[in-house]
Amino acid sequence: MGRFTRRWILPVFYLTDHWISRVGLWLVMSAVVLWIFLTGASEASGYLGILQFVALPVLFFAGLGLVPLGIALQRRREAPDHHLHLPERVEWGNRRVQRLVVFLAVATGFNVVVGGALSYRTVRYMESTNFCGTACHQVMGPEYAAYLVGGAHAQVRCVDCHVGEGAGAKIAAKWNGTRQLVLLLTNRYSRPVPSPPHALKTSAETCENCHNREHDYGNRLWRQSRFDDAGERLETALVMKVGRIHGAHLGKGRRIVYRAADRQRKTMVAVRVEHGDEYGGAGTGAFEREMDCLDCHNRPAHAFETAERAVDREMAAGALPQRVPRFRRAALAVLGKAYPSREAAAEQIPAALLAYYKQNAPDAMVLHRTELERAGQRLLALYQQNVYPEMKLTWGSYPQHNGHTDSPGCFRCHNEELKTKSGKTMTQDCESCHKVWGVEEKNLAALRELGG
Repeated sequence: MGRFTRRWILPVFYLTDHWISRVGLWLVMSAVVLWIFLTGASEASGYLGILQFVALPVLFFAGLGLVPLGIALQRRREAPDHHLHLPERVEWGNRRVQRLVVFLAVATGFNVVVGGALSYRTVRYMESTNFCGTACHQVMGPEYAAYLVGGAHAQVRCVDCHVGEGAGAKIAAKWNGTRQLVLLLTNRYSRPVPSPPHALKTSAETCENCHNREHDYGNRLWRQSRFDDAGERLETALVMKVGRIHGAHLGKGRRIVYRAADRQRKTMVAVRVEHGDEYGGAGTGAFEREMDCLDCHNRPAHAFETAERAVDREMAAGALPQRVPRFRRAALAVLGKAYPSREAAAEQIPAALLAYYKQNAPDAMVLHRTELERAGQRLLALYQQNVYPEMKLTWGSYPQHNGHTDSPGCFRCHNEELKTKSGKTMTQDCESCHKVWGVEEKNLAALRELGG
């Protein structure tokens, strides 16, 4: 046996006399080799990212833990004077002690460098939107897909809104993630995924990092188009008094606390305006919260549409035909069916649209068949953006409360049920929030004047 082998290689074998230590060393070296091989992989590389940034660190640190465990077990098995082949006198002048210390120092330094790099990349990867959206693909797939088309908020990382600032928030988020992993592995997660208000970060921690509460947003034009069966566009146009609305609810010195009948916050049972009125109704509240941005803008980055809203929007944009007779009715009939899976919907939706016209308007089908075939594919795309049968997520599962067109929204509080002791109710005057230019009108004059 060579001199180099005796001095520098044998300590490795001494440290791995036990089979558990050998398994640990094998895990460490395998993790290191794979880490080097995968260096440069993108954090957006799907399951390859999970392998590099999550699985490999687990293997590496598990291996490091098994090595001393095997040494401890070997120590119990061997006579003390044979343990690790150490000399009887442990002093720095002993050459065998020096070699062992050098070996341990080099190994420790190597493990610190590799372990630190793995830990840093793991934490960074677990804060990426790719990890949040793809690690639990079936569960978070709908939320991730909605996030990607979420406009300005598609540029905001998930952790910026869902975790918050500080070490405590990060630790709480990782603990909650561990609980969610257990629910996933045991198949006990909720379908669809709820948005529990008790877990919401306040708007001061999230929204107000970008949006100033004190800013006066003034008035904004809001318009919406829908179509009748003849394909005629019906326009609604309002001048929204955004600054006034925000000031009344979140202005300086304004604090509103509400009690809701349940955690979905669809029905309010009491509203208290600090230094102002208190409105109450029938029933007892199961959940109390101080009102902030997220009580109205409840789907800022994960918006799902109703079928009616989706079809009208696509028709207004020209992506779906406007002049094909009865198209809107046909589209809603097709989208409103219950399909057992997304795969079944992919097969049935385009055919269902043609079948509808074959049965109800055969002449229109002959004249517009090409348009209807393209429209069938577009309807399928709308369905797949909003409906996930495996998650029990369908049209309207996640209503949006900013307004009162797709859900009660504002009228959860502004209604006749909530009253002060003197019988006063919150205002329901349309002009207090917006100026109406027209509601579902053809050729709306106000929009024509604006060039719309």
